[in-house]
Amino acid sequence: MHTHSRMPLARRLPVAALILGLLVAMASPTAAQELPQTWQEQQNFRSGPTPFEPLMDFWFELDRMSEIVSMAPLTETLLGRQMYLITIADEPILNAQDAIRSGKTIVFVAPSVHGGEVSPKESFQLVAKEVVGGDLRHVLDDVIIIGVPLVNPDGGEVTRRTNEAGYDMNRDYLKLESQEIQAMVTQILTEWTPDIHVDGHHGGSDPYVMTYQGTLNPAADDELRAWPYEHLFPRVDAAIEAEDYRSFDYSGPRTQDGVRGWGSTSVEPRKHHVYTGLTNSIGILLETPRNSVRVMRDGSIVEIPQEERYYHQIQGGVITLRTILEVAAERRDEIRALTTGSRMRAIEAGHTGSGEVVLEYELTNRGNEDVWMPDEDAPGGYSLQNVPVWLEWVPTRTTSRPVGYLMPPAMAAVLPILHDHDIAVYRFRDSATIEAEVYYATSVRTSSYFQGSYLKEVEVVKESETIEAVEGWFYIPTGQSMGNLITYLMEPETDDNLITWGWADHIIQETPGSVDEVVRSITGGESLADLEPEQREQLMQRAEQIMSRRQQVPMMRVMTHQDLPVVRALPFHEYQRNRFYR
Repeated sequence: MHTHSRMPLARRLPVAALILGLLVAMASPTAAQELPQTWQEQQNFRSGPTPFEPLMDFWFELDRMSEIVSMAPLTETLLGRQMYLITIADEPILNAQDAIRSGKTIVFVAPSVHGGEVSPKESFQLVAKEVVGGDLRHVLDDVIIIGVPLVNPDGGEVTRRTNEAGYDMNRDYLKLESQEIQAMVTQILTEWTPDIHVDGHHGGSDPYVMTYQGTLNPAADDELRAWPYEHLFPRVDAAIEAEDYRSFDYSGPRTQDGVRGWGSTSVEPRKHHVYTGLTNSIGILLETPRNSVRVMRDGSIVEIPQEERYYHQIQGGVITLRTILEVAAERRDEIRALTTGSRMRAIEAGHTGSGEVVLEYELTNRGNEDVWMPDEDAPGGYSLQNVPVWLEWVPTRTTSRPVGYLMPPAMAAVLPILHDHDIAVYRFRDSATIEAEVYYATSVRTSSYFQGSYLKEVEVVKESETIEAVEGWFYIPTGQSMGNLITYLMEPETDDNLITWGWADHIIQETPGSVDEVVRSITGGESLADLEPEQREQLMQRAEQIMSRRQQVPMMRVMTHQDLPVVRALPFHEYQRNRFYR
């Protein structure tokens, strides 16, 4: 005999809800607890950027209460603040090799490298809460999230762009002079090899709540550069618009060749999202504008009160990061195939010496598009205009790809930097005669002074020669996953190479500006009037010889595979940049 419950529907629903709640709690222990509030939530988003201590309190508490969150120290800043690597994974993942072997998309979140650009560190906290105990938990079936609370702890505490050493760390990804970026590159980027990098900033232009950019430098893998524009950014636009905002490409109005349109900043690999593209990851730059106004669903422009603007900046980052994680989960296999494929293509291109190395490029119009532009005559100060979008960088000069580069022993000081970038270097254990292409610098100029370096530009000529390499010389094969980065660093005519940053200053001297400058240097500023005509003539000839001399560039191109008596050169010890005061 069957019995039927006569419990009224109104009384049965709470019981069902209770059972469901218990099941959820059993499946996810964190869901049964109250997640920690961020400092912004406690302050109702009205008290400015979160200080370092409450920021870390949030992450420590999230780590304490959830088994899927773990934290590991990375390095210590000059003012003693500890940087941590955060890992969020289900099942828990505690090391890079397990993450890579999981097959899941690895997403690296790096907020607020500029200390005054603060909302990305807030957005990351809020999204982490959604992942650990909210509606985003499902992405962990296919995604592993790694990140840092903020990249610039010292600068962030005083809302200063630079770190305590005075470095703009988003220009440090090649030279690695800052403790923080060196730790990120060596302990995160080269070990975990993230599939997607998210680099969070404040920038771009109103009335957009978010502006974004992928790797645009044409030296990076073509498929890798195209992917976010085809598959990710359209999803971001749709998600942003669904919340009554707008998003578009970084960064803002610009005039190019006398034509007003929309465009961006330069794309040297010293910057995070460009560097990551050259190292076979999908680099994503997120720039949050000031949010003084927003575009509503009906196209009207609405001013945002001053006290509410920080909330909207944070919200733009939350929507965007949430969307990136959802796409990373949905397209997991495709993304891993893309990043792995880019590494394999770099290895093959270097091994076969195929394809071209980009030396120079220029900015062009990718097409006219509808963009919200400043317009003092329009309601709200902006109008939708069809303008050129200057965001396509195209090569203007290339050279054939070598299979490797030679360096003399005098360049040994650069090896720690190459090793930090996960570039394999070999050393000659015996002499060898090698056919190579040799660069001679005909002009060496200081282009600018930046972050303690006199940046150099060179003009060169190239000649085929026979090089006698002896024991102690170095060989860098380009058949490596870092091949695109290797050629960028080793070619003297790119805009970000070893010569640019002074690594060859002890070998290549700056070209004098004129014959008179050379003469003054030789005579110590003395007048030539007191010299005999023959002495003056000899002095002028010597000055002209100095002006016309060619200097051999200490990076030589090997175009074909040859018998090389080399063995792998490895770091003799591991170290941190601040070892000198520990």
